[in-house]
Amino acid sequence: MKLKTAISKINALLKKHGIESSILESTIIASYILKKDDCFILSNPDFQISESIFEKMFTMAANRVAGVPLAYLTHKKEFMGLNFYVNENVLIPRPETELLVQEAIGFIQKYNFKNIVDLCTGSGAIAISIEHFTCVNVAACDISYKALKVASINKKLHQSNVYLVNSNLLFAFKGPIDMIVSNPPYILPSEFDSLSNEVKKEPKIALLCDEDYLLIKTIIEQSSRLAKFLLMEISPNMKIFLEQFDKLFCIKKDYAGLDRVAIFKF
Repeated sequence: MKLKTAISKINALLKKHGIESSILESTIIASYILKKDDCFILSNPDFQISESIFEKMFTMAANRVAGVPLAYLTHKKEFMGLNFYVNENVLIPRPETELLVQEAIGFIQKYNFKNIVDLCTGSGAIAISIEHFTCVNVAACDISYKALKVASINKKLHQSNVYLVNSNLLFAFKGPIDMIVSNPPYILPSEFDSLSNEVKKEPKIALLCDEDYLLIKTIIEQSSRLAKFLLMEISPNMKIFLEQFDKLFCIKKDYAGLDRVAIFKF
């Protein structure tokens, strides 16, 4: 079977089940199974593949149709121009979270900060990206051992010096810390059913907050005793809740015009 025929069949399957970027994802699936880069896939449409290879492509596409995020199938996601390993034990890094990193980099450069903590690090993408672009000291903590194993893989992948810490929130830290950066669980349990099937495949421990945002309140209170600033990714509907805190410095909007990063100054 020619490669272009295989990709066409995979594309048809994905498109039939509502995968919007079916052409792109078909190419990515072919690239992953064949262990070839996108350039090879696109420039060799007549390349012959075996039936067993096509079956592997089809199985991967079927898993995609079942709602498994593509990043979990390929174990790869780009963030801040860097490639990160991901699996089902961590959130998939998202473009809107890049705003959090960009704001953090700006604060580091403006105030010459040296010691940063990434709270709820997951894959380590935030911590490693901050270190990569600033060369500051970054400690990355998470309550999940499974998440820290993924962060450890990414630490080796990027030859990073990020220090990994297993901690329930900030209880492992005594300070002083220049800045805390966090993408914490902030989706309310009552909002879970409205999420896409793909997002529901991601770990609940990294997605769901409590109904009263007590987790978020604890993060703010702990940060106020340890750090100068807290930069935190938020849900766009959290603004009213956050405005009760007198240390709220500002809220930054993402490229879609939604409230996305809350900045606290202590």
